[in-house]
Amino acid sequence: MESIADVLIITHAGPTVGGGHVSRCFALAEGFASLGVTVKWLVNEYAGGMLAGRGVNEEYVVVEDNPFAEHIQPSARYQAGAKSRICVVDSYEASPRFLAGVRATCKTALIDDCRTRPAEQDCDILLNYNLNATSLGYETGCAKLLLGPEYALLRSDFWELAPGDGERILIIPGASDPLNTGAQFAAWWGEGWPKAELVLGPLVSSSVAENLGGAAGPFRNLSVARDPADLPGRMAGARAVLCTSSVISYEALSLCKPLAVFQTAENQIGIGREIARLGLGVNLGPWGDWGASELRQALENLSPVQKQAVNPRGAVHAAKALLKESA
Repeated sequence: MESIADVLIITHAGPTVGGGHVSRCFALAEGFASLGVTVKWLVNEYAGGMLAGRGVNEEYVVVEDNPFAEHIQPSARYQAGAKSRICVVDSYEASPRFLAGVRATCKTALIDDCRTRPAEQDCDILLNYNLNATSLGYETGCAKLLLGPEYALLRSDFWELAPGDGERILIIPGASDPLNTGAQFAAWWGEGWPKAELVLGPLVSSSVAENLGGAAGPFRNLSVARDPADLPGRMAGARAVLCTSSVISYEALSLCKPLAVFQTAENQIGIGREIARLGLGVNLGPWGDWGASELRQALENLSPVQKQAVNPRGAVHAAKALLKESA
């Protein structure tokens, strides 16, 4: 008989979905684990691969179908839904009907970041750790709201990580880089540009990484790496970070790194604007609205972040709050 977990997490990843849902859920799972709480997962194949790469083995179940298809319910997989203390759902594809099915079995928390619909009406607890969360118009009196960067879902590698000083700018386009920004960065990065390392995510193919490594070869100021295990340490030792305004930007902010952000998805736009408004970094804007000259100017004018705007142990804080609300 399958063991029953205290927490069930349902999420997914993929070339178009990206890896952010899995990354922040993994951090939350580490927060639960630090409190002695067991976690199981219901995910698709891409997400399962990401979890396996991070050392999660027996705790996840992979479904070939979309895990948010309405005919798939947690209890149908390993009888967890009716006995878990709480179910955490992270996807824009989780429909009100799907969430109602989950809520019929246990308390349900939804991780959100853009409020494309009044999702707080479809769950018991809503968590949005973004800098702009309180300005999105969530209604009170529906779900319990956990809003703001005190709940930032950063993995445990960042909880006690101290920043250092380095020479390289770290360029991180995201887990899947759906707009192929890495290739454009490699094309732009010519002689006279600052030293940098282009870090490609786990959902970018090895062949693409090899090709970009070859393209960056003529100029020794740009190197390419794919899914390095020591990425947190590389980020801590970087001179600055250039990345999407996603969970990666929060990792950089937890280290008070000079930061430039851009957007490859709609849900990242408001976050980028808030980073600029609060003086935490430069917001280049959506991909395609700027080019090499704007990027180089931004990199030459990056300022150190004067305050730690993100709680590096936010995943533990979020886990405690979710357990309290699910009691």
